Amino acid sequence: MKLGEIAALILVVCSIGIILLMELSSGITLYILYIIDFAIAVVLFCDYLLRVKKGGMGYALVNSYEIVAYIPAVVISALFPLSYAAVLRGLRILRFIALGIRLMREIQSRSAKLLGSALLLLFLAIFLGATSFYFAEHEEQNIGFFECLYWSVVTITTAGYGDIVPKTLLGRLIAMVIVLIGVAVVALFTASIVSISLAEKETNLRRDLEELIRKYSGRAKNENDLRLLNELKALSEKYSQL
Repeated sequence: MKLGEIAALILVVCSIGIILLMELSSGITLYILYIIDFAIAVVLFCDYLLRVKKGGMGYALVNSYEIVAYIPAVVISALFPLSYAAVLRGLRILRFIALGIRLMREIQSRSAKLLGSALLLLFLAIFLGATSFYFAEHEEQNIGFFECLYWSVVTITTAGYGDIVPKTLLGRLIAMVIVLIGVAVVALFTASIVSISLAEKETNLRRDLEELIRKYSGRAKNENDLRLLNELKALSEKYSQL
């Protein structure tokens, strides 16, 4: 991963954190967060333009969601003054999705991609669950977004402390979906760990086969040695095709 790509990913993470802090801030602090978010958005948009220059219009169309994801929060507050909080939460989720997609592009291993997909699904489910629960329950229970985020984490991990429970029908439906997603994510994590373990063993076995082939390539003197060498090469080719 190049240094510029790492810096861009760090900026995306910072932008997500800034949007979270905006819900808890006011006055001069909120104004400073607006400025920082605007500066980060400008840098990320310039990074997007550079990638479009290299990838062409096809790349621009596929990744056009980034333009929306990196809209500065101060622009949203001006365009949507009445529904600012709701749009801001949607922007946070969109930025998180953009971060996950960029990370997945940098991962080359199939097993690592599976684990990355599980992590992306987990955090996306947590944020979507918290946002949905907030819209369903914040008027009924007078709770803030961070309480909803806490509820989403303990629900999706099936801990379920019971200190915050849904009281509306919509909230209960959301809780049911979140629990099911939590079970699915645990299964996906288990499959990812097993896949990574098997991939490591496969890599070691393939390396041992290549070592044996190099060792016997110059020592095959009779028909049995040649047959064994050919079998090792055939086995190595089968592993390379997996």
